[in-house]
Amino acid sequence: MRSIAQKLGYIFRDPSLLDLSLTHKSSSSVNNERLEYLGDSLLNFIIADEVFKRFENSPEGKLTQFRASLVSRELLNEMGKEIGLEEGVKIGKGETVIGNSILGNTFEALIGAIYLDGGFLEASRIVSSLFNDKLSALSDSQDLKDSKSRLQEHLQKRGDDLPYYELVDEENNNQVKKFTIVCNLEGLGLSAEAVGSTRKKAEINAAERMLELIELKND
Repeated sequence: MRSIAQKLGYIFRDPSLLDLSLTHKSSSSVNNERLEYLGDSLLNFIIADEVFKRFENSPEGKLTQFRASLVSRELLNEMGKEIGLEEGVKIGKGETVIGNSILGNTFEALIGAIYLDGGFLEASRIVSSLFNDKLSALSDSQDLKDSKSRLQEHLQKRGDDLPYYELVDEENNNQVKKFTIVCNLEGLGLSAEAVGSTRKKAEINAAERMLELIELKND
């Protein structure tokens, strides 16, 4: 836990809050779920505030894209890995942090714990510091819409029917979570299959493949 505190640049006055933030529900009935709820709200607000101040001329839609990209499950999992949560999180026997959102959720709980321990200004300082490089890499010219949104917009512009997503296989146990989705476009007679660690991610991957099929068909 000391290495996590060092990477955060924050020393807890109440170490029990740090311990609680690292305790997954599979490990104990006294766990980090309430802190996760608090941290989720804090992260959304602090990141929204950061992008609002950094991009003074960007419209609401672009700011929403920026915020969504920075608080996505995938990126929060990545942030959790960067500060060493894989080694610090307490999980139950048979549980794993692979292929799920445990690290990202624990990261949120950690932000919630910092807020309770040191107040909003400290939580804001830590979040701004951890996300600084990723915030600096954002650009007004970026299109951060996911593949499902881009596919829907493309079809609406053409006046085509919207796709529907069908779950055809699901593998869900303590070790592996895998969803197989087929994206169907009946009007164009196309279907594309993809897998993902969550249903949403599988749908996004299937939409990406469908966009590739449409591009090939139009060439």
